[in-house]
Amino acid sequence: MKSVFRLTARVARLAAAAAWCVATAASAHPHVWIKYSAAVQMHGAAIVAVSETWLFTEGFPVQLAGIDSLPDNGPVGPAQTKIFHDQAFQSLAGAGYFSHLFVDGKPQTFRDPGDFRVSVVGGKIQYAFTLTLAAPVTVTGHQVELGIWDDSFFVDYEPDTANAITLAGHPAASCTAKPFADRAHPIFGGIVIPQATALSC
Repeated sequence: MKSVFRLTARVARLAAAAAWCVATAASAHPHVWIKYSAAVQMHGAAIVAVSETWLFTEGFPVQLAGIDSLPDNGPVGPAQTKIFHDQAFQSLAGAGYFSHLFVDGKPQTFRDPGDFRVSVVGGKIQYAFTLTLAAPVTVTGHQVELGIWDDSFFVDYEPDTANAITLAGHPAASCTAKPFADRAHPIFGGIVIPQATALSC
């Protein structure tokens, strides 16, 4: 009788844990949605920078002091761009601008972003910027991947197309970029599997 009780209690604990996971997954949701694309800037088989575009499709996260009106479409002026940069974009430095480049499993370091621009596209805010690597990364002979995601899942990053990360600059003819589900870097406590792109030459 004792062993039956123990088995039943164990099953109950497992059932409760499973129910908690399902409930957490069902109730959790991002607060900001971004569609992204990225162009990996290459010289031959070396990555030197990543140029990114983020379109806030819903839930821009902050109210910015000094932004009273924006164009219906097109680029935002220099003064307002600085407000976006200083009040919203710059604070993402601690999160590495949600950009993850791994070489043989080791995260790589980017310099401060450059060429930051803000536009209005179809009534939505769009960022464009370039992250230059602290040192160029040679792809040949290494496992290299690039992904854009928020580990906390507060921001839901979705590729704007099936192949949102592409090669640019002067890549070697042998270089390729292939999207995949990155099960090695699950986010939000392992509930969400982000998309990444494998880079090879």
